[in-house]
Amino acid sequence: CSAREDGSEPPVACEIATEVAPMGFSRVAALHLFPLLVRITLCAVFVPAGWSKIMNRAEFSGPAAATIRTLTGASTADAKPVVLGQELSPPSDAARAESEAPLEARRLYGLAVLLHDHELPYPVVQAWLAAITELVGGGLLLIGFFSRIWAVGLSVAMGFAFALTTLPILETVSPLDLDVPTFTKAAAQVALFTLSLGIVLTGPGGLSIDHAVFGAAARPASEEEDPGPHDPEDDEV
Repeated sequence: CSAREDGSEPPVACEIATEVAPMGFSRVAALHLFPLLVRITLCAVFVPAGWSKIMNRAEFSGPAAATIRTLTGASTADAKPVVLGQELSPPSDAARAESEAPLEARRLYGLAVLLHDHELPYPVVQAWLAAITELVGGGLLLIGFFSRIWAVGLSVAMGFAFALTTLPILETVSPLDLDVPTFTKAAAQVALFTLSLGIVLTGPGGLSIDHAVFGAAARPASEEEDPGPHDPEDDEV
């Protein structure tokens, strides 16, 4: 933005751009610091969550225990001989109580039960994928490696979590009438979904392995050094 050939002042937009340009810290914070803080936050939340689902065990009982036994093929006792005339009869109260007896399993099977109750396919496989995405994806987001791919998985996981656990409640209760634990869970799901989606849309920032490895190749040509306007007089010999 320089003075025009006729000596008039440059446009107002040029003056505004000149005033804004020196604000280097805001640009650095937006491009580097804030994405780093987002990645640290996502790592701090998802890594413990994924670790807990895979490595920690919990006790399940009642219908949840029966569902886990059905999904995993576990049995509480050896097979018993079938009495003629009873093979088509409904399970007795004793058999039902036996199938609902408490059992200990990985925490991720609680998610598998939730997916099974909503009639989603392959609930155990999906539960494992969600837990691995949280654990591995959250860790790799910290260093910014394949960030967009892992952020897609985490945003999908949070979207499903909101749709399966919070949305049914909001269909019957106003958000203003939610109890504190439910509201906190809903707010956390929305916040984590938004942060993950932000990484998908804008990238992991400059302080990441993705930027160091793929940044130069992905940089648009407009960001390369501008040789300046072409002067026809330079072509004259």
